[in-house]
Order: sequence, then structure tokens, then C-alpha cells
Amino acid sequence: MRKFFHPDSIAVIGASERPNSLGNQIIINLLYGYEGRIFPVNPKYKSIMGIPSFASVESIPDTVDLAIIIVPASAVPSELEACARKGIDRVMIQSAGFSEVGSEGKILQEKCSAIANAAGVRLWGPNCMGLVDIPRKHLFTFMHPKVYEDGLIEGRISLIVQSGMLSAGFLADLMSNRGIGVGKACSIGNKMDIDECDIMEYLLEDDETDAVALYLESIPRGRRFAELAKNSHKPIVLLKGGKSSAGSKAALSHTASLAGNAVLQDSVFEMAGVTIAQDFQQMMELAFALATIPHTPWPCRTAVLTFSGGAGILSCDLLEEKGLTVTQFSSDTIARLNSVFPEWLSASNPVDLFPAFALKGPRAAYAGAFDALLKDADTDVIFLHYFAGLDRNHEAIGRMKEAADSAGKILVFWVIGRHEGAREFRKEAQKCGIPVSGELSRVVECLAAASRYKGKNSGAICEAVPELPVFDTDDFLKKDLLENVRDEYESKRLLEKYRIPVVEEMIALSFEDAKEAAVRLGFPVVMKGLLPGRVHKTESGLVRLGIADMEALRSNFTELEEKIKEQGRIIIQRNLTSDYELIAGFLNDNQFGPVVMFGMGGVFSELQKDVVFTLAPLTREDALRCILRIKNLKLLQGYRGMAPLDCEEMAKILVNLGNLGAGFPQIEQIDINPFAVVKGSPIAVDATVVTKS
Repeated sequence: MRKFFHPDSIAVIGASERPNSLGNQIIINLLYGYEGRIFPVNPKYKSIMGIPSFASVESIPDTVDLAIIIVPASAVPSELEACARKGIDRVMIQSAGFSEVGSEGKILQEKCSAIANAAGVRLWGPNCMGLVDIPRKHLFTFMHPKVYEDGLIEGRISLIVQSGMLSAGFLADLMSNRGIGVGKACSIGNKMDIDECDIMEYLLEDDETDAVALYLESIPRGRRFAELAKNSHKPIVLLKGGKSSAGSKAALSHTASLAGNAVLQDSVFEMAGVTIAQDFQQMMELAFALATIPHTPWPCRTAVLTFSGGAGILSCDLLEEKGLTVTQFSSDTIARLNSVFPEWLSASNPVDLFPAFALKGPRAAYAGAFDALLKDADTDVIFLHYFAGLDRNHEAIGRMKEAADSAGKILVFWVIGRHEGAREFRKEAQKCGIPVSGELSRVVECLAAASRYKGKNSGAICEAVPELPVFDTDDFLKKDLLENVRDEYESKRLLEKYRIPVVEEMIALSFEDAKEAAVRLGFPVVMKGLLPGRVHKTESGLVRLGIADMEALRSNFTELEEKIKEQGRIIIQRNLTSDYELIAGFLNDNQFGPVVMFGMGGVFSELQKDVVFTLAPLTREDALRCILRIKNLKLLQGYRGMAPLDCEEMAKILVNLGNLGAGFPQIEQIDINPFAVVKGSPIAVDATVVTKS
């Protein structure tokens, strides 16, 4: 990847002297700051903007590290062949007209890919805006020069974007209106070869990048993306477009059904440490916050320092909605704060400074209250509100940041005010490494994300994703067991082999068998009719609960026999009285490969959709994180006197489930719903294994 980012020479195939043409704008942008050799290629010109032009790329007398192609799509294959003959092994195709326009463009794109593969050429694009490296002033792009007329703000957040929004003013808006600096911005287009994983791998090792923000519409190598994120010590923020389509797998089980509508994707990425954004501005502000806020312990004890009582109250509401803590001040802190306030008023959190302004003046009131909060041992974060544009005191921002760092506090700003004053304040605060926003909710979102983030400042060691087990054809489990898995009963026998606890049950081929089973298990019992391929038994009337005596046993057995005829069989199960029910599953996903699911189960599993997915096989730590991410975690922790879930046992089950699914290439889905939780212990009551056949 280094040749794309740091080429010593660049050929622009399709360069032009014509004003406002894309080929002309690339040359203008290169001349902005690139110090390497530039070789315009266009047979119509002897020179372009004072630089000698060449009739073909092969006529360039020197070596070329990178070729940028900006010619009509139909001409790209021949130019790509010329690059291969010239020995150029890095090519950026910025031309459009490929797979994004339909079948003809797709054929053209496949032709280019074949040429590149045969010649060992790496391709960036097509249909992309290229690369911008702001600190080096490298603009390998045709974006209009007016985008950077107001100046480019250097930063340490790097972008990877799939669309052409680099040209649409996104960079200009970030820098001129939001004051957020950018390091490298990479537009990758159709991703014929180079994709987000290639570039992210490079940026995660880049000393000039502190955080990576991505806008993507597809992530074909989803598992690789998650692996990179899991092992990254830099924050990664993802904004994903195109989430509304359902999952690619047929919903043969609850697990597959719950994987649809991007639930699986977001869950896997969040488990890998990725922060999910909902819009462009949030993506950048989250990235900046995660890059600049040291890890703060959950639940992020926060003191609010405000000029407005209403804004302070709303801030506390937002903090509590996100599960963060509004600090309860100690008596010493209240005494220090009271020295700033009139005698008739005692301070509390939020600290409303308006009454103190009349007594001390705004500067002295802010300084005194800020100093008091720095000394408060129970405060992690100082959330400071400021109205900018009335009193220019920007030099104080740096001093406050230094004081907060020395005291081990996080400092964040909400700023409003006169347009130019607020803009200057935001730029100065971000220059000092302080997250700042014009929306209270955004500041709280950033704090919550920083509290959850397991990145470089948290001290957490990210474990590598385990290698998938090698399929061993000599292992009798893998040779024989799957051949017998035709219904729920055999599915649970397979689970038992992998130390997953299942309910006690017996096959009943006759009513005499059913009687024997009921006597052995003890009334009441559960009776089920099993049919090969029939997963949702309750909806088919094949599940009978709470059978309390022999008469009920006989009538239900007769009815189920009639329903299944000779196609299936009947099982008798021990009746379990559970506090609540869970679901666990396995899915061999097209995008992520083997994944494990955990969540709230039973008949309401698809209604609640409180589930978490993670890559399989997984470690004990991965499994415990899955459990802790459930929205209904309070229920698992012992709600209203119920026994808390044995999390260690559940974690072992999830690890074993991941090993089982990942160890059998022919398994597509495993669905265990429900797991009945009895006195804290999870027991599989129903299970289905779906194989490729």
C-alpha cells in the first residue's frame, strides 16, 4: 500500500489542459503540494500546465510508481495493459462507468480485473475520488480545487469512504464549519481490488493516524474487517449504508431470522470494538472524541458546569439515559463551589453559574467552579457549557485542558453562541484535543462511546480471533453424527457431545414407551411431535405442555400420532420450571463466516430481538462480553429475587457452541431456543441443527 500513499512519481493518464475538466483538476491538485515527478499522459498535448506531456504511458522515459487513470471507461482496459507493459504495478482508476452502471459496466470491470491479476497490478477504484493526504498536501484526486480554497486543517483522523462524497463538500464542511482536522481521506469506489480492509490495515499501522472513520455501503470481507478491528489499538468508527435489506440466509431458524436487517453485522462489529455511527457528522465527532478522550471508567461520573439551568438539567437527563452517572458532590466540593456563589444559594450538580456571574463575573465564576471540580475525587468528566462570541478568551482553553489532564479529568465542551465566535472556539478547543459540539446529545454520545471503548487507552489486551478448527475426517464425531441429525432429538445428542446441557428426554415409539418415560421423568411432562425439516413445532401444534396425568398423556399421544403419522416420532421431556428463557445459536454467514448468537429467548425471541452476535470460535472473554451486552442484563443478574444466571457456565456453553459449529463445515445453522434458566443454570429445551444438505 505504501506506493499508493507515498509514490515518488505519478503518471496521469487522461490529463488535460482544458479548464474544469477532471484531467485538468488532477494536475492542479498534484501541483498543490506533491513534490514528486508528475507525468501527464495525453497525445493531444505537448505540455500541460507547463509540464511536458507524453503521448502514452509507455513513452515516459522514467520509472512510474503510480498511475492515475481518468479516461472514458471503454478506454481503461487498453491503458491498463499499457501500464502493465510499462511495469507500473499500482494503478488508481478514477474513471466511472463500471459495475455501478449495470451489466455492461460489470463486464468491463471484470476485464480490467483479469488484466490486473495476470500482470500483478494492484488496482484502487474504479469510480472513486482517490486519495487526499492533508498533512503532506498530497491531493491524488479530481475533486474541485475550490474545496480547499479556505485551507485544509490537518488532523489525525483518517477516512475511508466508498462513495464520491469527497467531492461533495464533506471535507470542506468538516474543516470550515466543524473545525475537525483530517489526516488521510481515501475514496475507494467499486473496490475492484483494493478494499477497506487493505486500507484500514495500512492506517492502523500509520503513525500519523489516531483514529479511522469509515463510510461503507458494502463490506464483502466482513470477517477480516472484524479481525482487524478486534486487534486494533486505535478507535474505529463505522457508518454503514444499505442496512435495510434482510439477511442473506433463509430463515430456517430463529437464529437466522434474528440475523437480518444488519443486527448481525452491527453486533459483530461492536463486539470487535467498532463504534457504530448513524450519520456523517456523528461519525467524525465520535472518531475525534475516541482519539482524544482517554478511557474513562464506566459509568463515567460527570459534573456539568453550565451558564443555563435548563441546559444543565437536560444534560443530566441525557447522561442518565445513556447509563452514565451524574456525580454526587462531596461536602468538600460543595464548600469550594459555594465560595463562588452568593450566600443564599448552595451549589449542586448541575452547577448553574448564572447566579455567580453577577457576584464574581463570568471569568472568575468559571475559573473558581472549574478549580473546585478538578479537586473532586468522585468526578471523572467535566462537561462544560460555554456561550462563545461575547468575550474572546480562547487562550484559557489550553490552560483548562492542561489542568484537567494534570488532575486526571476528562474535559468536554458544549458550545453555542455567535456564529464566528462559536466556530473559532470549536477550532481552538479541537486544536487542544478537547471534544466539542453544538449539540448536548452529541457530547453525551461521545462520552458514552469513550466509556465503552476498549481501545489503546483502556489497558485491555485484545485477543486474536482463534483459527478455525481443522476438519478431521477421521474423527468419528464428524464422520457419523451429522448423518443422524434429522430432528430435535438427534440435534440435542450432538449438543451433548460438545458439553452443552440439554433437558432429560426419551423417545416414545408407542404409548407404552410414553408411559414408561412419564413414570421415569415424573409428571408433569412435555410431549413433542418431531417431523424432519419442521423447525417451528409450536406453530404446527406439535408441542404439548404440562401433561399432568396418564389420561392426558394418552389423549395427547394419540393426537400427535395422527399429526405426524409415520413420518416422524414423539419425545417425552421433563417439564422444567424456569425463571426466564434464553436463546443461543450458530450461523455460517456469507459475509462473516462462523458466528455465535446469544440473547433473550422463548416465544418472544423475534419480538424482542435482544441478541448479540460474535465471531466463532470465541474465547471465554468474548462469550462473557456477549452476555454483558444484552439489553435485559438486569434480568440475568437476579431480578426480583430470581437466581442470577451462572455467567461462567453460559460462557462455556457459547464457547462450546462456537467450536461445534465452526468445526463442522457442513453445518449452516444451529438454533437452541429456548435455554430454560433453572436456578441460574441454562438447560437446552429445544434445538435444531441445519446442514447444507
